[in-house]
Amino acid sequence: MVYGNGNHCGLPWEVVIKQYRRHLGQRTFGRLEDYSSDFLQFLDSLRVPHPIQSELNTYKMMLDIIDDVVPVLAATKGKTTKRKKFIQVMGEVVKSVEDQPILFDDFSRERFSHQHSTEIRGFLEEQLDILITKPVLTSMITACYEVSRRAIPSGAETGVVLAGFGDDELLPVVQELCVDGTLDGKVRAWTRRVRNANNAETSGGAVMPFAQSDIAHLFIEGLLPEFIEYMSRTLHGALDRMSEELINAYVPSVDQTVEIAKQRIAAEAMTKSFLDHFRKFRNEAFVQPMMTVINSLPKEEMAAVAEALVETTSLRRKMDSPLETVGGPVDVAIISKSDGFVWIKRKHYFDIELNRDFVQRRQARYEGEGSDEQ
Repeated sequence: MVYGNGNHCGLPWEVVIKQYRRHLGQRTFGRLEDYSSDFLQFLDSLRVPHPIQSELNTYKMMLDIIDDVVPVLAATKGKTTKRKKFIQVMGEVVKSVEDQPILFDDFSRERFSHQHSTEIRGFLEEQLDILITKPVLTSMITACYEVSRRAIPSGAETGVVLAGFGDDELLPVVQELCVDGTLDGKVRAWTRRVRNANNAETSGGAVMPFAQSDIAHLFIEGLLPEFIEYMSRTLHGALDRMSEELINAYVPSVDQTVEIAKQRIAAEAMTKSFLDHFRKFRNEAFVQPMMTVINSLPKEEMAAVAEALVETTSLRRKMDSPLETVGGPVDVAIISKSDGFVWIKRKHYFDIELNRDFVQRRQARYEGEGSDEQ
């Protein structure tokens, strides 16, 4: 399953996945993780018709960095001061991403600069009204290098979900990848989530929403994530205001600054404690009973629950959004160890009754692939 950007380096994901299926052939792996690694190696070797599109996600990240600094420079007076401010902001960008995982350990800054310095200078000259000196360009190259080589989404990424069983796995595994263009001729990709029912710590059933997950959270937890975030902000703000009012009324002026800092730390701790207790309450009152029922459902009813969640999300989007980002007929499939991949519902963009030869051609192709391997 894929969601988000419908293309990879200018190629529709449908084409990419069908090419990988042909590349995979009759080969199998012991673990789903091995399929994931093989798929990413295939993406590395994929030859796209328009190589320039491979770098579009990286260019988007560069432009986003510039867009974020434009308002800061607009509020700064003096050309020299603006250049100093730009260099300072680029340093802050580098510092803000230091904790993010590195995807390209062997990709040097010098190599990145050699490949992209011309484009970066062009973007700076187009977007900024300051003189692009060497320190300005150097700081921008460093920021772009640190951001692009780490597991940071560009905003044009694709979520790729692999689900099923390896030959050696008795229970299902789900791995969610983020695929975000290429860098230095290799795919920018990393794992977002893994749910492996074969591990003791993650055994048991789970409902894993992808892309738009609000309705799934409402169904499982009885509350939208936005409400939880709102409660957190409101509670924290109310505690801060109450503390400041009491301090202003009863604490001497000389001690107020220190006391306000202490009370803010205490308010943050109280908010965290409340959210932890509230999460435990939701888990006991809603999540565990719901998961007990879902774990006991037969396969066909689990499929019906998944379809209902997607259709409910589609209905919600029709009501609260001008863009129908979820809609149309829903594809439903079941993957089991005994039966493999089985379609429950599948849509086509054409009438299958008018294209009987399509089924015959598919059957002939699959039979041909099997006989080639034998």
